[in-house]
Amino acid sequence: MRNFNQPESLGHLSGLSSRLFNRLLTSRFRQAGIELTAEQWGVLLTLRTQGTLSQRELTELLYLEKSSVSRSIQGLVQRAWLRQITDPQDSRKKLISLTEKAILIVEQCSVIAQSVLDDAQQGIEPDSLSQTRQQLSQVVANLRRLNQLGES
Repeated sequence: MRNFNQPESLGHLSGLSSRLFNRLLTSRFRQAGIELTAEQWGVLLTLRTQGTLSQRELTELLYLEKSSVSRSIQGLVQRAWLRQITDPQDSRKKLISLTEKAILIVEQCSVIAQSVLDDAQQGIEPDSLSQTRQQLSQVVANLRRLNQLGES
């Protein structure tokens, strides 16, 4: 039986890197005069790449709790960065999309997010970075599959 070494475990390191990345990202947004959390950024970026979505679809894509996504959406609606409309095919469902104001913010935040990513990847060779992405993608795929099995 292997001894569990928490500081070196993949779960600990990936969680820590995520929290540190999000903290730096939020800090740089704030330095640029943009009050935006990393979770809200995820909502904006997902809508930018996927187009109009329901809250349920956003929740599934972001792998966040429904209440977290709801709070993010409400904060962004209040700033007029998102609009909610009733789904013409299901009046119980709200469809969420970016406003023109948000599209400009997303462009500005994309530059900031890329700078954080560039800074975080300093000193890592491109081949090594590519391999790390592939390995993390496999971990994500494994975890998604396992989570789906747990939900059945």
